[in-house]
Amino acid sequence: MTKRAIIHVENTEGILEFARFLSDSGWTIISANKTEDLLKREKIPVTRELALVENNIYFADTSKLVQSVLNTKYPDSDEQPLNPQDKDNNIFILCINFYTSMSLPVKMTNKQQVKAITKPGNYYISTLLRNAFVNYENVLILTDPADYKEAIVQLRTNNIMEDFRVYLAAKALNLLSAYDSGLSDTLLMEPHLSGNFLNYLVFPYKKHQALKAGSNPQQKACLYKFPFETGVMTGLQKLPAKDLSYSTITDASTVWEVICMMYGNLKNQSTVKSTNFDGYSFTTQFTPQTGTVFTIAVKYSQILGASFASDIQTSFLNTCKSKTYDIDNVTIGSSSVIDDNAAREMINHSLAAIVAPGFTPEAKEIFEQNKNIKLISVSKVNSVDYTIKLLNGGVLFQTRDSVIFTHWNVKTKKRPSQYMADQMIFGMMLAMATRTHTAALIKNFSIISIAQGCRSEKKAMDELVLELQQNNPEPAPVADLLVCDTAFSFSDSVKTLIDTGVSAIIQTGGMPDDDVLIKYCEEHDVTLIFTGTTHISY
Repeated sequence: MTKRAIIHVENTEGILEFARFLSDSGWTIISANKTEDLLKREKIPVTRELALVENNIYFADTSKLVQSVLNTKYPDSDEQPLNPQDKDNNIFILCINFYTSMSLPVKMTNKQQVKAITKPGNYYISTLLRNAFVNYENVLILTDPADYKEAIVQLRTNNIMEDFRVYLAAKALNLLSAYDSGLSDTLLMEPHLSGNFLNYLVFPYKKHQALKAGSNPQQKACLYKFPFETGVMTGLQKLPAKDLSYSTITDASTVWEVICMMYGNLKNQSTVKSTNFDGYSFTTQFTPQTGTVFTIAVKYSQILGASFASDIQTSFLNTCKSKTYDIDNVTIGSSSVIDDNAAREMINHSLAAIVAPGFTPEAKEIFEQNKNIKLISVSKVNSVDYTIKLLNGGVLFQTRDSVIFTHWNVKTKKRPSQYMADQMIFGMMLAMATRTHTAALIKNFSIISIAQGCRSEKKAMDELVLELQQNNPEPAPVADLLVCDTAFSFSDSVKTLIDTGVSAIIQTGGMPDDDVLIKYCEEHDVTLIFTGTTHISY
């Protein structure tokens, strides 16, 4: 009995070895398009099948091929050979794969979008996979190159295990679901439909790399990437080692997400409508931070330090002015390529990883002295427009908190200087990137101290004061700016912070005792701004 195998792949990894095995074993291979051309170039016999041709218009041939897949049946040993009319029902292997994707076509009508995303070739090929699943007991369905070697072993012995067939058929459905969700999401995630949440939250995340463990050694973990060419993970180049930990991956994502947010907002001149204490309206402009280097230190997704500076070495040292000197296995992120000067400073610290656009050859040579520091290169600055939080039995999905503030209400006679206004947007973006409630002290575009994920805004202020008292026993000006991601009341801790040198405060406002805080700030020549915008994040 002649046995036929359909081979039609976009991912050609391992396909030549598998095709040669089939050909040498007497199989007839049928194919079309690029796969056919590849096999012919390698002198592997192949028969063209018109139903597989891209932009196929031979609907009858497609239907006939589907029927052949559905009707294929291995004859039992006591059965007669196939009847002549069943001679085409001998497709025992379907080796098919294609890339899943999501895209957002712009300036297209709905009809044009549908035509743009539904490649006829893939659409008909996916139909073959669906029908092959129905007949998985007779048709071996291969969609992943990782399964070719095991398939060869079982085909050689002419003993294909039932569990293996089910496993492969299930993987085919997995590929189909990713393909279908990519098509539907491309249409439904259009900007003009972004206010409508999908009935079924299904994205074709692609398996990228298995990790050595989960957040604990007894757990397993794997990294998947989002299909859009957006998001932090899509910018990561191949990760440096198989033993990269779960926490390092999450921290790498956090640092690069903050860097993307910073430069997405600060690379161009932005403005905010403002109102003076006496009702006068004006516009506050922020200085573009082009030509500067931003560095951030993170552990367990918490920001420990951050700084803007003119060069990477200074930016890193200023980042370490807060808690990072005393904490092990910190992940550092930088907006600049790491050079040898920065590398000499960084290697003296207990770092888990460094995330940056690149590393000079001299820097890489220095880091060779400490191979525990993982170097992660990132090629893109972008992010996605929503956040997802996994729950036990569900998912919370929301648009990203990307509006820093819509209006400034200057509550004191003293307006912020240009330098202070620029620090305010810097500090508020850092507060946005942390868990509520967060309060931070900023000086010279660097975090001096930060309290985050506190039970209340009062607790955040208390923690800042406690840290100041521990690190600075003698009262002295240590920070220019106090930033909070929510509204806070006047308290002894706030009074202490002002008394130790804070000259400007930016917060949401809207507490019952706002007038008390305003009066105290006025009396102590402190600039106070209410934004009316909270940045709650749990």
